[in-house]
Amino acid sequence: MKIVFSTAIVMLMLACNKPADKASASTDTTGSGSASAESAVKPDQLITPGKGIGHLTIGLPVDSAIVRLGSPDSSDAAMGSALLAWYSKDASKHRTAVFAGRNMGNDDVSRIKKIMVSSPWFKTSEGVAAGTSRTDIERNYTLKQVDDLTARQKGLQVFDDNDKGITFDIDSASGKCTAITVHTTHESPQSYINMH
Repeated sequence: MKIVFSTAIVMLMLACNKPADKASASTDTTGSGSASAESAVKPDQLITPGKGIGHLTIGLPVDSAIVRLGSPDSSDAAMGSALLAWYSKDASKHRTAVFAGRNMGNDDVSRIKKIMVSSPWFKTSEGVAAGTSRTDIERNYTLKQVDDLTARQKGLQVFDDNDKGITFDIDSASGKCTAITVHTTHESPQSYINMH
């Protein structure tokens, strides 16, 4: 009985140490090869141009952002508009910001108009995220520079693909994306309260 048990243990140990069958194992997380970038991006981290980021969607009441993210770390309001911002609790201090406004006289609810994220955890279906170079972004998006004095003063260039509803803040020195903003297609990427 001891011999049978010992033999079974040895066989299990050998099976556990056996290299995985290459046909069944996939280590590709970049989106190249057989796995697509879209399948690698989870719904709660997906940036969808013109629609939303993760579980935040353009057009929803701004209260839905507060329900999901908690009380904002900072806020500013003026002329029926509001800018709410949340910062990650780690050293990186990544920012999620929501610009909301209401259609005065027609809507009593303030609705999400723009969503900005600076965390590289959020990605488009092509894998574009904060940290992606402008050159790589231009492979998937038609960019037009937006004049934004506040961004320029912070060493940023702002580029928008208005047909898709997505804006990229690019660090002037490195040429890399520092934040991504989603807005309604064919609508100005700028807001009454500057998001920068």
